[in-house]
Amino acid sequence: MRKAISFLLILVFLLSVMAIGLTGCGLFKSVTLDEAKTNLTNAGYEVTVMSGDRYVEKEDAISSIMAHELDNYLYAVKGEEEIHIFFFASVDYASDNIDFMRIGDLYSGQNNEVVYLATKQARTDAGF
Repeated sequence: MRKAISFLLILVFLLSVMAIGLTGCGLFKSVTLDEAKTNLTNAGYEVTVMSGDRYVEKEDAISSIMAHELDNYLYAVKGEEEIHIFFFASVDYASDNIDFMRIGDLYSGQNNEVVYLATKQARTDAGF
């Protein structure tokens, strides 16, 4: 009887792990450029989007970011609220850069290959 209960518990555990493995990829889905732009525009922000190449050429660009690492950059502002969203080419590039990314006293965070620097409200409005 104990063997049957142990076997059943192991089976339930393995099935649970398998279900999480199959559906878990969606749990950590990043916010896309289009989603962030739509969310922020609908919340009344003035939104600017540029390519990674164009961003690194800006005079006030974060110097640690290389052009080949960054796909896109989004900046949005509404009054005192602001957000900078960096869409990196990979999670590794995002992880390598986040420690060096600072703009004033904005909060920073990472969601897979996306890094953001934002006020609390802007972060929420963008969908993070």
